[in-house]
Amino acid sequence: VIVVENLNVKGMMQNHKLAKAIQQVGWGMFCTMLKYKAEMEGKVYQEVDRFFPSSKTCHVCLNQVDSLPLDVRFWACENCHTKHDRDVNAAINLRDEGLRILTCQSPQRGEPPQGAGSSGTGDKACRPDVSRSKGGRKKSTTALSVGQEAYCGSFASL
Repeated sequence: VIVVENLNVKGMMQNHKLAKAIQQVGWGMFCTMLKYKAEMEGKVYQEVDRFFPSSKTCHVCLNQVDSLPLDVRFWACENCHTKHDRDVNAAINLRDEGLRILTCQSPQRGEPPQGAGSSGTGDKACRPDVSRSKGGRKKSTTALSVGQEAYCGSFASL
């Protein structure tokens, strides 16, 4: 399983401090090639929504800090006092979220399998489905039932 964050590369390029580094890395092209290679090898490629708070959520107790500026590389959770490297913590949270999304997308009895590789906002995602208008405002939300949420949250045994 390969999990990546669905980053807004075009938006990040507008930040002049980040633009050169992002351009040199070629993140969009890398993800395109990675997805292609994963599919060729029969591996699962899963994208996680760019708005998932991977950096500022403690992977131990799931407490989320209100604000975490980009220049803060290390932080301690106020709840469980675990010390985090921002990037390592984000990687662990992205892995866990990718597995949660895949668990939620697993087919129910009698259903055809859902294609992996979506950004986690499909029918089986275990969070409210929020559609946005052209202006970026929320149009509607649809939440899953409690039973579905309980099922989708049970990936810890993987």
